[in-house]
Amino acid sequence: MDIQKHDTFENIKFIELNDIKNIKSKSFYDCKFVDCDFTESDFSNSLFSECIFKTSNLSFAKFNESKFQDVHFDGCKILGVDFTQLSKLILEIGFENSKITKCIFASLELDGTNFINCQIIQTDFYDTILKKSNFSGSDLKDTVFENADLTEANFKDSKNYLINPLKNKIKNAEFTMPEAIVLLESLEVKISY
Repeated sequence: MDIQKHDTFENIKFIELNDIKNIKSKSFYDCKFVDCDFTESDFSNSLFSECIFKTSNLSFAKFNESKFQDVHFDGCKILGVDFTQLSKLILEIGFENSKITKCIFASLELDGTNFINCQIIQTDFYDTILKKSNFSGSDLKDTVFENADLTEANFKDSKNYLINPLKNKIKNAEFTMPEAIVLLESLEVKISY
């Protein structure tokens, strides 16, 4: 089925789509995108409901005013995506085994969002609500958490995070040693081994 000739898709598995830049104002219900290359594709004003992106490249994709309802990314490459451009009306997403680099999640409400076993590099979570979110097993190198609500978030077995407990809410968040020692850096204390 030609993704550019139709506006609504239901229960379709798209495999190895690539080099399609204009995918605006489409509706996808219960669709799966496998091994697709959507680099620089424009999905503005589209709706994704109960969809999965698997081992796909979404680098520099645009989702202006798109709605994500129960959308999952598994094993995907996501570079330079501004998730703040998504519609705030419906926003349910999850990530697993994905590489998320230089993306923006600032000021979004992402309670209970999964970021499991991901590489989350140089990504912005400024002012983001992430209560009960799951970052377990993820590498968070150079990722910014500032004024974020991480209440009851799960950081078990995650690494390379730098979370200032004075600038973020971390009540009842879960961390594992030895990585958790980094939480003390912002307190300017000296620790002897």
